[in-house]
Amino acid sequence: MGVQRHALTDAQWRRLQRVLPKQKAGPEATRGDRLFIEAVLCRARTGLPWRDLPERFGPSVYNRFANWAKRGHWATIFRELRVEVDETGSILDGSVVRAHQDASGGRGIESNALGRSRGGVSTKLHAVVDTQGRPLHLTLSAGQRHEMMMADELLAQAHGKAVIADAGYDSNRFRAAVRSRGMKAVIGSKRERPRRLPKSRDLYAKRYLVERFFHELKRSRAIAARYEKTACSYLALVHLACARLWLEA
Repeated sequence: MGVQRHALTDAQWRRLQRVLPKQKAGPEATRGDRLFIEAVLCRARTGLPWRDLPERFGPSVYNRFANWAKRGHWATIFRELRVEVDETGSILDGSVVRAHQDASGGRGIESNALGRSRGGVSTKLHAVVDTQGRPLHLTLSAGQRHEMMMADELLAQAHGKAVIADAGYDSNRFRAAVRSRGMKAVIGSKRERPRRLPKSRDLYAKRYLVERFFHELKRSRAIAARYEKTACSYLALVHLACARLWLEA
């Protein structure tokens, strides 16, 4: 099944090990932690059901994964691996993820960032990336929600001298919020504006980097198609996949 190709390199494991939650010391615990992380990476990449993961990973992978998700460990690991930030600016965007029937059949659809539209049940993944395409912040909403619903949260996590976004983020209020943080608004103009507002073409051209980020992120099957019932578990998988991107940077 090619499980080994999802394994961490020794160099990646050394970096990751430094930011893991404190565990019982000892070589056996260390080996167990590495196998556990690789099991979750395998689930994210292949989309295999938790119960069908290879036996080499051992039992109860999901229970431990869910416990770490509830405690915020995956988000912490992602944040701790962001060793540097490009000060040129930040790029904002959102991408719709279709929810599998296993995710959409539970209770609390709205509270778990799931929404119904003509295309079915979906989630929208909102991201901030730097101008090298590396993820800085991720959050979720129901799939039918407009990008502007999460714009303020994304802006709060933006770094650098400019905020770069497409016309979906074009509003006078949001532009003013960007300027109030001492940042330059490099945002496309909506068609209904009487005249297009000026923007830096060189910076605006960097928007493709957030699209490339989503493309790379969705190479992981369990992220491209949401299988997790809860927003907490799905976002945890996203955080681990993004941590892997920082390890590969």
